[in-house]
Amino acid sequence: MNTKNIKMNRFLNKFRFVVVIGIILVFSSCKDDDAIPSPIVEQPEMEYFNFSDTVIKAFAPGFSFDVNHDGRKDLKFGTLLVGDPIEQVDKVQFFISTNIGVRLPVNNNEGIPVLNNGDSIVVDDFNGYQWFELSSIVLVQKVISYNKPDSWDGPWKDAIHKFIPYQVKDADKRYNGWVELSVDIPFEKIVLHRAAISKTADKVIYAGR
Repeated sequence: MNTKNIKMNRFLNKFRFVVVIGIILVFSSCKDDDAIPSPIVEQPEMEYFNFSDTVIKAFAPGFSFDVNHDGRKDLKFGTLLVGDPIEQVDKVQFFISTNIGVRLPVNNNEGIPVLNNGDSIVVDDFNGYQWFELSSIVLVQKVISYNKPDSWDGPWKDAIHKFIPYQVKDADKRYNGWVELSVDIPFEKIVLHRAAISKTADKVIYAGR
């Protein structure tokens, strides 16, 4: 009789365990199905520019464009050869520069942020970066040494479909935008893919969107 009771108790304990696990799975499934979806962040209407993979190479003409249709070239990409007799090197610098009223977010090291697709571009200064107009920033440079192998440096040297944030100031209004580019070290070039600018002033936008 005792043996039967022990077996019965073991059976009931196993049955209860299976029932409890089943209930947990059911509720977990219901929770996933009934989960509230993440809110979609509103993106203002944008104007897009297709650069058709325009190439920037050393000792070749640069590329500039007008983003706000005021007849002036607002952003320019180009190269510059700089000699450094002290370090006995030449530097081929690939740069971006801006015109009056067009800003780049610049930090204390004269650098601009390398943004990924979907990163936010805010209107005010952020994370150690301040919006400056009439900026000229070196993205990447080839260092040609007299006694060492050539090398490349700069925060953009590994950029593949990354985004440069910029901002156009018109009176008291600020319009954010971005430029998508890639850096091709083996072929010593920058490739410009596309750009965009917000049609609505003073709005946060998202790179690549």
